[in-house]
Amino acid sequence: MTSENLIYLVEDDEYVSRMYERAFRHEGHQVVLFHDGESALKELLAAKNLPAAIILDIVLPQLNGLDVLLKLRAQERFAKVPIIMLTNSFRKEDSKRFLSSGADLYLVKIENQSKEVVKKVEALLHQ
Repeated sequence: MTSENLIYLVEDDEYVSRMYERAFRHEGHQVVLFHDGESALKELLAAKNLPAAIILDIVLPQLNGLDVLLKLRAQERFAKVPIIMLTNSFRKEDSKRFLSSGADLYLVKIENQSKEVVKKVEALLHQ
């Protein structure tokens, strides 16, 4: 079962995570924040209700975004949960690698304001 308005945001930078949290809450979403990949993965694997979407940074303490992405995509119950990579890396090879590894969207932070990120995630949710 998926919670329609629930977003899991995994971002190690406190300021950045709060900025995105406010933007998503402003549009009516519930947001659960994690500051490392390991605690996010542990919570997701134990969750009864899946989030509507998962937003992952790439560079995270304890377990990086790619590892979290691969471990989630290896679980059948996460097959239809959109996973969005939100990162500072604008290298095309990173984008290709994450999209081919199961990410649904790859967004570069400096190219997208928080409101734009919310709109793009919402568009993905309504496909």
